[in-house]
Amino acid sequence: MDHIGTKQIQRLLLKINLLLGVKFYFGHSFQELYKKTEESSEILTRCTPEISDLPCTLLIGADGVASTIAKRYQFNRTKFSGSLCIGMTFNFKNTHTPEEIRLREFALASIYHPAYFKEIQEKYKVSLENLVYYQGETHYFVMTIKKNSLIDRDVFKEIRTEISELVDYRNVKEDQLAALARDIATFCGVPETNGIVFNHLNKPDVQLFDFSERTQSDEASKLVEIEPECKTTTTTTTPESETEVEKSVQVQEKKSNVIVTLVGDALIEPFWPLGTGCNRAVISALDAAWIVHELATKKPIPEIIKTRQGCYLKMKSALAETFVEPYKICVNPYTRYNTRRL
Repeated sequence: MDHIGTKQIQRLLLKINLLLGVKFYFGHSFQELYKKTEESSEILTRCTPEISDLPCTLLIGADGVASTIAKRYQFNRTKFSGSLCIGMTFNFKNTHTPEEIRLREFALASIYHPAYFKEIQEKYKVSLENLVYYQGETHYFVMTIKKNSLIDRDVFKEIRTEISELVDYRNVKEDQLAALARDIATFCGVPETNGIVFNHLNKPDVQLFDFSERTQSDEASKLVEIEPECKTTTTTTTPESETEVEKSVQVQEKKSNVIVTLVGDALIEPFWPLGTGCNRAVISALDAAWIVHELATKKPIPEIIKTRQGCYLKMKSALAETFVEPYKICVNPYTRYNTRRL
């Protein structure tokens, strides 16, 4: 199977960006865009901790489903609710022994392999809808598990009606969840001597998530007017001369606007079983890069936003056969699809 671990792709992309001279600020969170005064046309970025005089010509929200940027700049977003779906992911250490290397990767669904899932149910009291196993730096598992199985395995401290509260990490017994993960890994052939991976918080890398609801933005980008931090106090009078009229026009011309666009999960939250998360994230990032190109070539702003929205609508409905072969495309969205229209 063609796949790559999240950590690997992050390292790879970070390295490419550093080679290209991109500057990174770690440990900072975005707050807002602002202008110092009405007379200033430069748009600056306010972060925490502060980065002094950081200019902004394009703001890209790549900050996930709970996007601060989408909320701050009032993107219209829609929530879709479906039947209860609880996902579970976990990683076990890969020591790359011959026994481990022989393990076969798979992606199985219970409707197509009922006997396999029945055996898991009978052996461990765990009812799954699907199960995926990949081998890379770790033994990686992701599965959709029934709520009653988690209750039967005593995973929760309290049984709560609200699903978000039920699967909240503060309501989960880590040792019980890790024991469940160990059973599934053992069933799939991962040696019992291989321990579970620990995350950056020094806790077992196993988690539950609810994907019953999905959020997506109705708009991919918008033009936002940035207000000055300090407004000049003026007296409202009727201009009595051409000079005063000219000054009034100059003040209006100094209004500062910036394109704000969303990418990745901030734009459209993936439905995990479809496996559309990573490819849509990459495509939306390419579309954001195209905005940079269009701004550099002085394309009219309304035309840029219209093209970006067309790209978004095309991406949402695209199937594998919709795309041109990867080696024939570039960042230009018009080269990406079999049809030239967006």
